[in-house]
Amino acid sequence: MMAAARGARAQETSAPVFEPTAVTTPSIDPTEEPEIETAKNARRVTPLFAPVPFKNTQIGWGLMVMVGAIHRFDSDPAIKPSTGMVGGFYTDNQSWGLMAVEAARLQRDTWRVRGMASHMDVRYDFFGIGQEAGNEGLAVPVEQKMDFVLGSGLRRVAPAIYAGPAVTWMQTSVELRREQPPPLETSRDLPRTSLVAPGVQAEFDTRDDDYWPTAGSVAKFKSWFFTSALGSSRDFQRYMGGWSWYTRLRGERLVLATNANASGATGDAPFWALPSVGAGLYSLRGYTQGRYRDRVLTTLQAEARAHGDGRLGATAFFGFGQVAPSVAKLPKSEVLPAGGLGLRYKLTREFPMHLRLDYAWGKNGNLLYFSVAEAF
Repeated sequence: MMAAARGARAQETSAPVFEPTAVTTPSIDPTEEPEIETAKNARRVTPLFAPVPFKNTQIGWGLMVMVGAIHRFDSDPAIKPSTGMVGGFYTDNQSWGLMAVEAARLQRDTWRVRGMASHMDVRYDFFGIGQEAGNEGLAVPVEQKMDFVLGSGLRRVAPAIYAGPAVTWMQTSVELRREQPPPLETSRDLPRTSLVAPGVQAEFDTRDDDYWPTAGSVAKFKSWFFTSALGSSRDFQRYMGGWSWYTRLRGERLVLATNANASGATGDAPFWALPSVGAGLYSLRGYTQGRYRDRVLTTLQAEARAHGDGRLGATAFFGFGQVAPSVAKLPKSEVLPAGGLGLRYKLTREFPMHLRLDYAWGKNGNLLYFSVAEAF
């Protein structure tokens, strides 16, 4: 794992040894765009090459390769730079994808403009909708092809607070991977679907570090309004809100990280747009992506992170999630517990970016995770 130059840093599940910049590893949730963070102290233009191995609970072991550059629209080195990349991934179950991403910071970080274009062909198992379907564990193997474009423009409206509009366009189709009748509720979701949605996004970030935060918090809100008035073949809405908080228990050697997340879908949402445990941003480890999905999802997680003076660290985490057909039915839904242990290996001496190996347990068994950067 290497990057072609020095000095950037990443946030979500991505990359490299010298110059990490971050893009989330592939998710089976097509409504989730990648998160990108870069660091201070990069040169005007810094080339990037980032091979990112990962282990996904649905599409298996894979490799994502990103090529691009960290660059600046502002000359002030105290301002985090912009990042542009192209790349792709391939997994051992023959899922693959291509993408181009730009995350620009303009006018001394007053504006944050992000864009992404992608084609993906992913193979995964659909377990049905609702808590009972997840408990039964019976799945239909499907293949989903997606072409989509995302864009957002967030303006700083107060210190550490950004908000602004977003838009997405998507064409997708789902096919059965072998001959068997699909579940009744998914039959309308198999033909090709065209979707268009405006949206609103906001974020608040006071973390002291993107890689290994020891203080502060980060909160994000995203909403999409898919509408036939703009050419969409389905009318539905999708919402996501998440908050992470960090505090030191014993200096920087022992840190407590917590996360709360809620997602929801209303209207005529296809099955693959419904929130699911284990998928998307702030996913709960210990459950196969998509096994438990419904119109409402909540998760709560806590993780103790320990690190010595060298490159090795360890974590212990616990959490739970719930899915329900509505907010009113959440109190009666089953609580899905999860927990586990992890090892960390610091990839660079300059930045606390880690290779992450987690072994997690959930209600239905144990799962292994391998990626770069922290879960939240």
